[in-house]
Parts: sequence; structure tokens; C-alpha cells
Amino acid sequence: MSVQYLTLLGCVALWAFGAGALSYNETAWLDFCKDYRVAFERVFTVPKEAAMLNCHLINKHAFDVPNTPYNVTWYDQRTGLEITGEEDGTIIKGASLWFLNSTMEHQGKYLCVVRTPEKCYKQAIVLQVSQPNSRECGRPQTAPQLLKMSVNDNLACPLRDYAEAVDRFSIQWYKGCELLQEGPTFGFMDKNLLLLIRDVSHNEAGLYTCRMTFVLGGVISEVAETIECVISEAVVWRPHMIEPTNEDINIAPGSQFKKQCRVFVHGKDTDHGVTVLWVLNNSFVSQNTLDRIHQTPQNETYVENGFWLESALLFSSVLQDDFNQNFTCVAFNYRESIFSYFRLQPANPDLLLPIGLLLTMLALLLMTGVFLYRAFKVELTLAFRTHCPFFYESTDGDGKVYDAYVVYPRFQGDTSSEAVEIFTLKMLPQVLEGRFGYRLFILGRDSLPGHAVVDVVEDTLSRCRQLLLLYTRTSLCRPEGVEWFERQAGMHRALVEGSLKVVLLELEEVTNPLSLPESVRLLREKQGAVEAWEKKRRWRCWPMCSNQRRTEKDSDLEKPLTFFTLPSRFWREVRYHMPVRGKAKPHSKRNLLLNV
Repeated sequence: MSVQYLTLLGCVALWAFGAGALSYNETAWLDFCKDYRVAFERVFTVPKEAAMLNCHLINKHAFDVPNTPYNVTWYDQRTGLEITGEEDGTIIKGASLWFLNSTMEHQGKYLCVVRTPEKCYKQAIVLQVSQPNSRECGRPQTAPQLLKMSVNDNLACPLRDYAEAVDRFSIQWYKGCELLQEGPTFGFMDKNLLLLIRDVSHNEAGLYTCRMTFVLGGVISEVAETIECVISEAVVWRPHMIEPTNEDINIAPGSQFKKQCRVFVHGKDTDHGVTVLWVLNNSFVSQNTLDRIHQTPQNETYVENGFWLESALLFSSVLQDDFNQNFTCVAFNYRESIFSYFRLQPANPDLLLPIGLLLTMLALLLMTGVFLYRAFKVELTLAFRTHCPFFYESTDGDGKVYDAYVVYPRFQGDTSSEAVEIFTLKMLPQVLEGRFGYRLFILGRDSLPGHAVVDVVEDTLSRCRQLLLLYTRTSLCRPEGVEWFERQAGMHRALVEGSLKVVLLELEEVTNPLSLPESVRLLREKQGAVEAWEKKRRWRCWPMCSNQRRTEKDSDLEKPLTFFTLPSRFWREVRYHMPVRGKAKPHSKRNLLLNV
């Protein structure tokens, strides 16, 4: 044996050993993957046709698919080499491995490996490539399907998975070697994936082949499946469509929506053969829950005299394109097919919520306004009078001379009455007359000496716009003197004649209203009194101070009124009750000007 021959033999042996070692190193780590062994379903094809191998590990039973990142890798289990999809005639799309031009060499096991950040899974799938029988036009492997006698029924092409995965496709149906055409006996539905056979008879038994020509990744290929059609004599029950009812449904765009298709089948035969599906634009709606519009699988419920069949159509979000479309529910079996639809219409804007919010806001604004008015009525009124005097009539020409007649208690030797008299003769005129320009009449200050008091009081009250009655807790309990007559005359004009307004100025807290004269008490209950004394806030002291507070209150009642620290609110309320010094012409003068 020559040296050159031995050298060549050694190189070949080293190459074979290196290739085997490389193959082993590439797949050795797969031993740590969870093995789901060989898939039960086999994939059958014939030479020169396509075959699609689906990786069944992408499901919720293996791992949390929606929330876990993963990738899929395919290996030829015979060689241990990874399939990249760059090999001649192979394509990897998603989790599927495609052979677009199958050969006998492609027959074997292919390993699908799914990797996640934490685990990996593997499963073998068997591809079987068989030579077709030259004397038959169908595939060597057939799938049986049952048709009912004497009714309209259909055969379903087993290539629906291919149709959903390719770019575009077309399907032709054959019975034996004869190409089927649309006619009285045969019809095509759902992009030719269903072959409708009318008035089924024994003549329709035999082998049917659906052949698909498709385009995937720019490559044209074919695939076919053969169905063995068997005719059955079983009794078939008629379905009755309950819902939908060819109706229009109003709904707002963007809303989620669900519509049930409900079909009732009379009878007790569990093999009723009724199928319920939703159809849109002559195509069956997908059952993929990730699609915006999808239908749920058919649900069947047995009752005493039949079966309820239901399938729901779900919209994750209603779009503008969905309006005025016919969403049709089809219920069909071997006896007949029934249809019913509904249409979506844009709903009128739901004004109930905006109107409710608006009314609520208006109510809150009204309540807030009422609260603010009640809390700040005096301040708001005084501000409006100051800045908008033209809205009020002028007092000029009303026949009155004084804005108010002041009545106060006059008792000699009474400390409280002395303090009230100082307040009346000094402080009250200083504020109301000196600062705000009101004209006050005070008996003894503004009356001329030597005139009869009764005549002066009667005459002056008729020339005053209102009466200011000042009193303490005890001053009204002694009906005597000039002050008593002034009060009585003023009360008579206010309560009986209604010609004079009386304003009560309560200079000390009256704890017992029953001690007041009846006329004053009634007027106080009706319109209230302007309180010159400061109200005590009870929450300033804890409960343990209750005895001390009661003692202080009793001592305050016994303490004579000798000094006034009048709060600012007192003067605001007094001004609020005083006549308005407006600038608008009186009604009489305006009418006179209009008549000129």
C-alpha cells in the first residue's frame, strides 16, 4: 500500500471523526431539555409537494406563553444539525418548519426545541414521505368524513392550517381524477375550504381531494389532502335560530362587545350534526383570541327536549369599519342551513352622565352660593351698595328728614343705662353720622326744649325712615318714662300700621326672651336682632372646664354694662339695616320725567 494512499485514508478518518464530534457537541446540551418525546400526529406528504411541521410546544401546558419570551429552533434528529431555513426548499415561519419541495430524503424525525430564559423543551415530529400510486389521483393517506343521506352537507378540506399560514392560496376540488365545478350538485364555501354537496346520495361516496396552490416567502408550491367520503343513513334534526334576529344594535365606537348566537335543536339524538359558526364577508370568523374580532368554540348544553348550541362573537374594540356590516351566524347540518345576522350602528352620545355631572355641579354651585350668601350676606350687600349705588333709588323727595329714630333706655342711677347713653349719644352718631353720613334723631339731642314730648315723638316718627331700638337685658322690663312712650309709638307704627321699620340693637345678651315685652319678642323672633355682645365659642374649653365656664357665665350676667368693645360685624349689620342711600331717581320722579 502506497504512502499517498495511507495519508489520504488518515485524512478521511480524521474528518469523519471531527464531524461526528462537532455534531455531538452541538446537540449534547439538548439532553437537559424537558422531552415531550415523539408527537402522536404524523405529517404525510408526497415528493414534490409541500409539508408543514408545527411545533406543538407553544401552548399554555408547557409554559406561560403570553408572558414569557421564547425562541424556536429546529434540528434534523438524524444528523443533529440545526435547520436555519436557508437550506434549499426549506422555510422557518414562526414556530413552523416548511418543506416546499419534499423529497424522499426529507423523511425522518425533526426536533423542535423551545428555549425560555429559564428552561428548554423539545419534541420530535415525524415526516413521512410516500410515493403516490400511479393509478390513483389522490394521496396515499386518506381521512374519512361522514355525509348524511338526502340532505345538503359539506366536506371540509384538512388544509385550513396551511391556508392561515401562507401569503395567498387557491383551492381546487377533485373527485377521483375529475375536477369539480360549481353546479347543481356541488358548491364552494369559505374560500373553497368547504365543498357543499346538495341532496347527498350514495353516488357521492368516494375519494375527494382538495389541492392547494399557494405562495409563501415568494415561492410557489402545492399541497393536497384526500378525503374518504362515507354516506350515513342517520336521522338529522332541524336547527332553529333563536339569536341573533336580523337586528340593528347601537353601540359607541371603542366599546367592547359580545353577541351570542343561540340555536336550539329538538330531539335526543346526540349525533345531531349541527355546527354553529360566525361569518363575516363570506369568511368564517377566526377563533384566535388574540384577534380583535373572534368567535368562541361551539358550546353544547343538553336539556329535556333537545340541545342548546351557542357560540359568542367578541369585539375587543368596536371600530368605525364595523358599522353597517352584516355579522352572520350560520347553523348548518345535513338537513339544512339557517342564517341570521345583526348589524352594529353608532350609538347616540350618552348624555345621561354629562347631564348628571352638569346638574350635580349646578347643585353644588347653588349650595355653595347659598352658603356663601348666608355666611357673607351682609358683606356682599354692603359691597354692592358701595360700588353700585345706581341700582338703588335715592331717598331724596320721599318726605323723610331722618334716616333713623334712636330709642334707648334712660334710667338715672343705673350704670348699664349710663353706658348705653354714652354709646347712643357719642359712639353711634360718631360712626353712623360722622363716617357714613346718616341722619339720626335722638330725643333730647335733636329736639327743641319746651315742646311737648308726645307731639315731638309723633311728629318726628312720621319723618323718620326707621326706628333703632337699643336695649339691654333689663331695660325693657321697666315700662316707664319717655323711652317707654317712644317704644310703644314706634311698635304701633311698625306692627299695626306697617309704616315704620324697626331695627333691634341688643346691647347685652338676653338669656330669657320671655322677659322681653311681647311686641319686642315677636319682632325679635320674626326678624332677629343686631347683637352687640360677643358670642362665646364653646369649643375653646375642654369638658373639665364646664363648671368654671358656668361660673364665669353667671358672673357675666351679674356684671353691669360699663364698657363696649363692639365687634366689626356689629357695625356692618347696623349699616345693613340702615336705609340705602342710592343714586337712582325715585319712581315718582322718573314717572314725572317720562311724562314731560
